[in-house]
Amino acid sequence: MFSLFGIGFSAPLLLLALVALPILWLLLRAIPPAPIRRLFPGVLLLLGLKDDDSQSDKTPWWLLLIRTLAMAAVIVGFAGPVLNPNSDNGRSGPLLIVLDATWADAPNWQARADRVRAALDDASRDARPVAIVTLTSLGPDAPVFQAAESWRSRLAGFTPKPWLPNSTEMGDWAQNLTGSFDTFWFSDGLDRDSRASSLATFQEHGQVTVFEIPRPVYGLQPATVEDGAIRLNVLRAGVLNDAQIEISAHGPDPSGVERLLASVDLEFESGETSGEVLLSLPAELRNRVTRFSIDGQRSAGAISLTDDALKRREVALVSGSSEREGLKLLAPTHFLQQALEPTADLIGGTMGDILLANPDVIVLADVATLPETESDGIAEWVDNGGLLLRFAGPRLAASDIGRALEDPLMPVRLRAGGRTVGGAMSWGEPKKLREFQEGSPFFGLSIPDDVRINAQVMAEPDPNLSDRVIAALADGTPLVTRKRIGQGQVVLFHVTANAEWSTLPLSGLFVQMLERLAVSTAPARPDAADLAGTTWVASEVLDAFGTLQDAKNLAGVPGEDIANGVPGAGLLPGLYTGSDRKIALNVIGQETVLAATSWPANVDVQGLDVVRETALKALLLTLAMALLGLDILASLWISGRLLGPRSVVVASIFALLLMPVSDANAQSESFALDATTELVLAHVITGNTRVD
Repeated sequence: MFSLFGIGFSAPLLLLALVALPILWLLLRAIPPAPIRRLFPGVLLLLGLKDDDSQSDKTPWWLLLIRTLAMAAVIVGFAGPVLNPNSDNGRSGPLLIVLDATWADAPNWQARADRVRAALDDASRDARPVAIVTLTSLGPDAPVFQAAESWRSRLAGFTPKPWLPNSTEMGDWAQNLTGSFDTFWFSDGLDRDSRASSLATFQEHGQVTVFEIPRPVYGLQPATVEDGAIRLNVLRAGVLNDAQIEISAHGPDPSGVERLLASVDLEFESGETSGEVLLSLPAELRNRVTRFSIDGQRSAGAISLTDDALKRREVALVSGSSEREGLKLLAPTHFLQQALEPTADLIGGTMGDILLANPDVIVLADVATLPETESDGIAEWVDNGGLLLRFAGPRLAASDIGRALEDPLMPVRLRAGGRTVGGAMSWGEPKKLREFQEGSPFFGLSIPDDVRINAQVMAEPDPNLSDRVIAALADGTPLVTRKRIGQGQVVLFHVTANAEWSTLPLSGLFVQMLERLAVSTAPARPDAADLAGTTWVASEVLDAFGTLQDAKNLAGVPGEDIANGVPGAGLLPGLYTGSDRKIALNVIGQETVLAATSWPANVDVQGLDVVRETALKALLLTLAMALLGLDILASLWISGRLLGPRSVVVASIFALLLMPVSDANAQSESFALDATTELVLAHVITGNTRVD
């Protein structure tokens, strides 16, 4: 686009018509030749007569100026003047628009879209073919350059993604780039290893211009528990001035309505890239928290979803025998207490008090029979989603519970007597555990070589037995069985909770099995070995703007991918559900580091501010019509007919002409000359003061 004095012209060749204005001025100043004097006696008869119509022999200079300005306004108006034109320094050729389109772009995505739209307008005006790509959704093929107009309608379909570009995919895609083109790179402001190589690739094909907003980018790491308090760590990059942010905890109230449960302030000193704060909440309130968010930051990086790792489950321990002083290691619940105390809240009391407390888990260690009232209460509690975890022992082995008929609070029927080393059903030697099968909540856990089973209660063969076995011995004997009841479940360990019948409670496998059953929660994120062999299904996912949405029917993902914690197109951030627990996959992990970009000196870095173009065509044509109207009124005044009926007609015609042209929203690029306009232009050119 040709520019002159800060004003661009879409049809600059029309400005050459301004050269004709001096010629027009001379033509308008020309007057007819002076009349020849002849003596005629009959002229005496005209003495004393008055001519109402008088005409000057010379056009006034100010009237010539009005007509000249009107014509100049018409010429400049049709040249398509634009105030504050967006310019790309007059470059031509293909233009590649690259968008990072990550979660860090989400807070000002609309500003980026506006700047891209302005770039498309420039490219359309200069007839430059354009291609638009997003680095978070790269295809295998090279970009296709098309007319800029074809991208305008598709621009709304480009949205940021809640993950970062994959460097491997970017490298493969860059190899398909061919030809010469300029690049407009819209950066999210975060530094990555792939920046330098991508920039070098783009510079090989043409000039690169980077668009980036100097602003702070915040990221909220997953919440952790430290000495009973919640530790929240916030990262930031970009502009590192003094700042104060507010972190809010959200979750359902007792009625299930999402509420703001708590908030805490965090102050950043100038230059600080991270900060942390502790938030103390009662256990009941902490268990309700579903997410933490940084107020005022609309991005997935400012959201930290919570899972079972943050919640302290309430576990009730009920023993079939009282502890004897000096024999704590033989107490049925000793090893359970040692395994659960760091990660769960243990409660006790009578069964009536326990049911009123509505714990997450009730553990019965060698408890054989229960009163009918307590049994009915536990069955109702399990049906509503509780987990009843039972351990065998001498009392259970000696009782007749679940012998003839299956007990409602037992997963399987039991044989009388049990099985011990050297007993009637002798093994000859202690047995090892068989590898956990796929479909078991323990699938993927490694079994230590020193775990041995010396005694157990035996399950009675039953058509449903194979479906309820989740752990077995090397010879196939069921070791752990499970039965679902309503929304809850009953799990039976066929060994004792202490070391009397096996070495299982002495191993770390025992704690891992409790975690897999969601009896306790791990204080740290599970690693790939912990989740090996498991499959997880997304229940809710995050978009780039930090909005939690229903996952619908997304396919399940391996537990190893969840443990790696790297969101991508095939692994969306959100909440993933396993057999008995949930894991949150957040955009910002514990190992994430945020750093601002650093561009080389030879790269032009611009902001996203766009100076709005203002088309002046309608304004200039309106001015021309106004000047022509003034010209007619002045001509009528000179001829003495300003107040006549013709002046009223002329004024009405020009009022009608000016109405559509002077509309503030009129941006039309066409201007039709009707019969009246032709009459007015003819009047200006000929200088005729008569319009009838």
